[in-house]
Amino acid sequence: MTFHKKLVMSIFLPSIAVLAIGCNSEQEGSANNPDENNSGNQPDPVSLSFAYELPTDHPWGIGAEEFKEIVEEQTNGEVEIQIHGGGALGGSGGEIQEGVEVGTIDIGISSTPLAQINPYVEIFSLPYIFTDRENAWEVLDGEIGDNVGEHLLDNNLMHLAYWEDGFRQVTNNSHQITSPEDFDGLSIRVPESTVRIQTFEALGANPLPMSFSEVFTALQQGAIDGQENPLSVVESSSFYDVQDYLTITNHVYSPASLFINNDKWEDLTEEQQTIILEAAEAGRDINRELNADQDDALVAEFEEKGMDVYEIEDIRPFQEATKSVWDTVTEELGEDGQQIIDDILTTQ
Repeated sequence: MTFHKKLVMSIFLPSIAVLAIGCNSEQEGSANNPDENNSGNQPDPVSLSFAYELPTDHPWGIGAEEFKEIVEEQTNGEVEIQIHGGGALGGSGGEIQEGVEVGTIDIGISSTPLAQINPYVEIFSLPYIFTDRENAWEVLDGEIGDNVGEHLLDNNLMHLAYWEDGFRQVTNNSHQITSPEDFDGLSIRVPESTVRIQTFEALGANPLPMSFSEVFTALQQGAIDGQENPLSVVESSSFYDVQDYLTITNHVYSPASLFINNDKWEDLTEEQQTIILEAAEAGRDINRELNADQDDALVAEFEEKGMDVYEIEDIRPFQEATKSVWDTVTEELGEDGQQIIDDILTTQ
């Protein structure tokens, strides 16, 4: 063998040996650590954004945290929920439902603005249609609520559960309201809802639709006299700092729909869908319980903060003043709308 061949062999053979040992070590390592072989096969978690307009300490926010915890725990982290409260992804329910519809947001909550895309939701906003919370929950969690919620699919929204905005009350900076006549001339901020606008027009007020994110500043600067919202919203938004009078009118009970982009919904497994539905109901129950428990305590709190509080005990004059709103809705929604109204009234 020539010197050249010996030199080549002396370099080549040890290299083969090292390579063989290295390969064998890798095979042994893989055999001893089977998870390494499967690490590349694990699917990435499904990440879903969850948006709402109200402050994060509102019962919606607490319900959202419960929803997130259940979904992530029950799916073993296969589905992650990214919560964006306080209007971070939309300053109004209308903006949020539009975002969910087109897919820039995955999950959202909206209340009154849902009527912009589902006119049957307006029925739930009829003044004094529900006698109390329990009556509202019975209707919303049953066949009537399910049938109304299904119409959201026309806008690519899958309804999950009815959360609660609550019974709405009126605050203002002009004077106390004890009768329908006291609304005369008051500028009251309302959501963008035909029924809500008609309700306050019937009472003699000047209703002004406005994005929720603009309300505090408008009240503070005196651009509007007052607003109407559940007590939990008055508290979480600190409206008591810029309003002198609170009237417990209970003129409307506002449900809120929790919904998901339907394309995202259909991409989930059946097991994941079941878990999300269960989580939606768990969040709903916490939301409702907190609202109900807080109402009496909040009235006392607002009085301590200096608000003049008056509770309407005889609602009949207010019902009579807003009767025309019912007639308008039944004319617009026809027989189907009238049937829903009749079905609700039979539950009372």
